[in-house]
Amino acid sequence: MRYNSKYFVINSPDALFNLNHTPQATKFLVIGYVAISGALLFSRFSKYNSLADPKLEFNSIVSPVVQLIPSKIWKFPFSLILSNFIDVQMWKFIINIINLIIGGSFIERTWNYDSKELLRFVLIVGSMTNLALVLITILLGLVTSRVQLDEPLDGNYTTLIGFPIIYKQLMPETTIFQLKNLNFLSKNFRFKLLPIFLMSYLTLFCLIRMRWIQLLLIWVNFLSCWVYLRFFQVFKTGEQITVGDASDTFQLLYFFPDLIKPILKPIFDKTYHFACTKLQLIRPFDYDDVDKSNFIAEQRGAKKITDTAVDRRKQLALQILQERMS
Repeated sequence: MRYNSKYFVINSPDALFNLNHTPQATKFLVIGYVAISGALLFSRFSKYNSLADPKLEFNSIVSPVVQLIPSKIWKFPFSLILSNFIDVQMWKFIINIINLIIGGSFIERTWNYDSKELLRFVLIVGSMTNLALVLITILLGLVTSRVQLDEPLDGNYTTLIGFPIIYKQLMPETTIFQLKNLNFLSKNFRFKLLPIFLMSYLTLFCLIRMRWIQLLLIWVNFLSCWVYLRFFQVFKTGEQITVGDASDTFQLLYFFPDLIKPILKPIFDKTYHFACTKLQLIRPFDYDDVDKSNFIAEQRGAKKITDTAVDRRKQLALQILQERMS
């Protein structure tokens, strides 16, 4: 799809809007999302009308069966999963339903119609993130009374935040829109910029509204989605199986602006080595993993990071030299 005007050009891959055949997992997620969100809205309206209390606010009516309420999670543990299918804000519902239909279809087709993998990403990663958020919220509630444990958390950010990370992974250099005849603005906005643009907007929104738990929620969700795609996703290409994405361009560092990369790099490097060597939570990538993932990323259009490749060759040469000397 392409739209060209005097000041801007909108450009999206045709494959992104190929909706002739909706894959199975996408269809299941869309139907579940509409059905459970609709059922929640209907039950809230029914309860609101039955109480007929003029002082009662509609937003105060909650359903712990499907909504993520920390104080009631032990009684309704299935809300960790069901909360992935609901939204109570209309703007977020509309964005998520469009994102599921268009983005879910595109991702599932690109993942070789692996329905289990898309369901695993949305439901398992989303549910594990929700569990982490509930535990963190309960711990914060023990420390400060400002954290309300009986208020629902928004447990459905995996589609909104996770899909842009996948777009960056699958088509990083593809232009979303291009500005023309405006020399004071950046001319190209590519998919690789979408995650940090979205996170910056959501972070600013939470800071302005002073919604600290929601701020924590979106960043935990962002990191959870990236960690799964980076280290644990099993991707099949014919008979070849790849675990994770070890490509240089998919490093966490390259999600952030160049201005703060020198500050973040030592922090991310130490965290990576600590998780690999001390905690042994993840398997460290070897040079073959990185080269293989770089080849796949370059086929997707990612630009090669020469500085990282040079540093890796130096490290490999140093390692070989040390082995020979010993």
